[in-house]
Amino acid sequence: MNSHDEPHLNHTAPIDNPLSGIDLQQLTTIVERFHCRVGLENVVDVQTLLKGAQVAQDPDDCHTARLSTRERDALARENSPWFWQSRDLSITILATACAAITQGWQQSTINASHLFGWEKELRLENQLLIGLMNAAPWLSGSVIGTWLSDPLQERFFGRRPALFIAAIGSKASIAPVFAAEAAPDKQRGRVLMMWQLFDAFGIFLGFVCIFLVRDSWRALLATAIIPAIVLLFLVFVCPESPRFLIRRGRYPEAYISLRRLRGTDIQAARDLFCIHAQLQAETTAVWNSNKRKPWHDGQIYQEWIMKTHFFKRMWYLFQNPRTRRACMAAFIVMASQQLCAINVLAFYSSSLFDSDKNHSSVKWYNFEGFGLANFLFTFPAYKFIDNRGRRFLLLISFVGMTLSLIVVSGVFYITDQKIRMGLVTFFSVIIFTFFYSIGAGPIPFTLSAEVFPLCVREVGMSFSVMINFLGLGLLVLFVPKLANIFGRLRRRTKEQAANHIRALRPFSQKANPPWMEDIQMENRMEQA
Repeated sequence: MNSHDEPHLNHTAPIDNPLSGIDLQQLTTIVERFHCRVGLENVVDVQTLLKGAQVAQDPDDCHTARLSTRERDALARENSPWFWQSRDLSITILATACAAITQGWQQSTINASHLFGWEKELRLENQLLIGLMNAAPWLSGSVIGTWLSDPLQERFFGRRPALFIAAIGSKASIAPVFAAEAAPDKQRGRVLMMWQLFDAFGIFLGFVCIFLVRDSWRALLATAIIPAIVLLFLVFVCPESPRFLIRRGRYPEAYISLRRLRGTDIQAARDLFCIHAQLQAETTAVWNSNKRKPWHDGQIYQEWIMKTHFFKRMWYLFQNPRTRRACMAAFIVMASQQLCAINVLAFYSSSLFDSDKNHSSVKWYNFEGFGLANFLFTFPAYKFIDNRGRRFLLLISFVGMTLSLIVVSGVFYITDQKIRMGLVTFFSVIIFTFFYSIGAGPIPFTLSAEVFPLCVREVGMSFSVMINFLGLGLLVLFVPKLANIFGRLRRRTKEQAANHIRALRPFSQKANPPWMEDIQMENRMEQA
């Protein structure tokens, strides 16, 4: 069939499903040409591929495709609340989870090392220098690591080898994209949620190590190598990303990878043709200057990729209206995750809550309070992310965090110190962390891995993680200095008020207010 014989082909169909509006005869012709052109004869027959294309065209209509009972059952399992996973998909999820655990583990060990006095041992007193040492992994990951992920993946190695050799910035860019490309469409939100879930789990495990290292900050920091070693073994057991293989034109290998990830031929055929159609349609609609050329006519995406390089794809992020909107959405959610200041607790809870020098109580606060709460409170988001949507959870999260912080600010007016600190801890560690964990924590990485067109997803994720890590690095850099400044300002204000009260004491018989006793106790502790 010639191109002029295709009057009913829907060239303006939505990019999300470029197969909509194509009749069965035209779809059959497209599938047969595609099957022959990319060399799939030895891995899948054309009839299975056609049935997969029909399912991709209308996922709710399994009767037209004449599926067998076994094929229908396989597709139905994807819609179950706790979806069935193939062995290889489970290994892939576990590999990306180890990358998240490594990041969270490193965060909490940096936090808890304060309890063992690494600053004093290294004779560091400059707060900015201490902050810079804590922030160095995240600042370098933002400026250098994140932008290395695209060349590592697209030009040289692919997803698995890039994840194997990547540093912390590149790893945070590669792992969510790898997970997004391995997961079925209907379960992608839950699979991407694994990044935040296991990042929180890594924070929890890092705090657990406090009780195992016998007050050695060097040993505590070294424990973060444990999940990294597991990752090194898992990364080559899981299959390569099918979208990366399609990018290289290796369609037979992409089908085999999808067969391992999905478990059945019909699911692999559906996803192979769907990924191919989306890539070609996106490239045609967004980047291809020859708009008259239909997306199914040749390998348009692969031809476009061969003509571009990293810097050109990065420039395309801001050149096209669609990708500009994606950048804006990713920028807002990634920046918001850091502006809510949850990582002040993740990095500095040990120093902020160690004013009484009771290391034991702070260890249990980190372990049972922030570490465990942050992990457990992520599970509600895992359940609702694909049912209620990303925006709904974000709105609930931001409103809840705002209200909890308003309550915390009011609690500081309570004069009784024990009641005040108990309520501050409850609303900041429990309530605030709960609302963070159901939305502002997991959604930014999930949304950023989905919002960009497939043809620029890698460089788009690099941009998103760069924003996130830059905000994190600046937060970690300046918090010690700001806490020191605000602490001195608070004590100075209270001392001035205390001096006024002492001056008026001969004219008043009232006892000293509770906060004067706090000032006297703080002064005695500083002198000690």
